[in-house]
Amino acid sequence: MHEELFRQIGLTDGETKVYLALLQLGESTIGSIVRESKVTKSKIYDILDKLIDKGFVGYVIRDGKKHFSTNNPNMILEYIDQKAEEIEKTKEEANKLILQLSTQRATMGQEKQAEIYEGFRGVKAVREELISTMKRGDEFLVLGAPKIANEKWEAWFLDFHKRRTAKGIGMRIIYNSDAREYGNIRKKMRFTKVRYLPNDLVSPNWIDVFNDSVMFVTILKEPIGFVIRDNTLARSFRSYFNLMWGISKG
Repeated sequence: MHEELFRQIGLTDGETKVYLALLQLGESTIGSIVRESKVTKSKIYDILDKLIDKGFVGYVIRDGKKHFSTNNPNMILEYIDQKAEEIEKTKEEANKLILQLSTQRATMGQEKQAEIYEGFRGVKAVREELISTMKRGDEFLVLGAPKIANEKWEAWFLDFHKRRTAKGIGMRIIYNSDAREYGNIRKKMRFTKVRYLPNDLVSPNWIDVFNDSVMFVTILKEPIGFVIRDNTLARSFRSYFNLMWGISKG
């Protein structure tokens, strides 16, 4: 139990063993700590230095020898708070970097047109990126939304739509005919229109059409997303979508 907690907050196995040994021993010299923790003497000094840096351990010198002991357990919470602050700062820096990289990517034009994203995380990440390029009043199109996708990822889809509607991004979605239960949920959302493909047109794949990009998603054992960033292709698929919208059922 203790070991798992210390791992979660970032201590190594060696640091955990030494800290717990000191907790048992009280104030101790190197020899006692080595015996109790079962960590080799060659590693013990480095581990103790790291625990001291983290505020978990302190020492006093008596008769020329260092005597180590654990600090107040509240230092564990202080350490966690410090790590949380560091993570928040890292997140802020990452957001700045992402903004710079996104701007750089946008200025590169259409050099990188075709991309492949494997697995749910990959498809999710690029879909989130592409929707972030859209603004209030834009319209996002989905053709052939399959039931299996909703069965697998409905929680994420609903969160996605919550953020989409909050930004005022419109959507038309053409579901497979066997996914009406999910289509009915979307019909109640703002800025959203839903229709269904004819019964004989059911596919496990779907197409997302953004302002300047098109994503094709195929659901095999793991989903794969094919993204083409091309304004002309996006316009072409919008025209194709409008044709399919005309033959689909409300």
